[in-house]
Amino acid sequence: MLPLSAQTSEFLVAYLNERVKHLHHSINLRENDGTAALASFIERYVELVPDFIRAFEDFLSMADVAGEIARQVVTAKEFLDAPVELVSSEESLEAHMYQAYLAHRLLEELNDVLNASYHCPVIPVDMTRSNLIVHHIIGEPFANQIDGAIQLLNDKLIVAINADGVMQTKLKSYAATLSNDPITRYPCLTDSSNIRLLFKSQNSRVRLH
Repeated sequence: MLPLSAQTSEFLVAYLNERVKHLHHSINLRENDGTAALASFIERYVELVPDFIRAFEDFLSMADVAGEIARQVVTAKEFLDAPVELVSSEESLEAHMYQAYLAHRLLEELNDVLNASYHCPVIPVDMTRSNLIVHHIIGEPFANQIDGAIQLLNDKLIVAINADGVMQTKLKSYAATLSNDPITRYPCLTDSSNIRLLFKSQNSRVRLH
């Protein structure tokens, strides 16, 4: 996936000006420069995916694990590299967001499984809020269809790990080598942009129907 061009960035602002009135009520933008802040956020969101993939590739090497975990990292990378035939900058923009959202959601779920079951998160950033923002920008029902596909991959991952005793042993051994100090390799996207979400609970998630 190529980075967003300057021209595409201009279309991004124009696109968001059209989308902003349809965004979920939980997304609160500043009055003066909210759309520009949202556009900047999306650019960083897209550009961060390759960094996350490299982090997972490093993890695979250091933990010496393969199997379904490695296959899902490859799948996330394939989301970015999938060729698409586009005829306009607007279509290019949407394709970038869809590809980035697919990869981010897959890596988020993979990271959650590794953290919850083996205490070895690869990404030291909670991407829930960032992914929710893009979910609502993409809009339903398509974003929900993406989430449904990611859930199926996540279910497959959990079954594969539970059936692979060697992988479980390697994950536990790797987790034992990690420092207890918090890792801050990547900035939190939402904290570094002029966007905040208003949720009743910090643990609010998009529910799939």
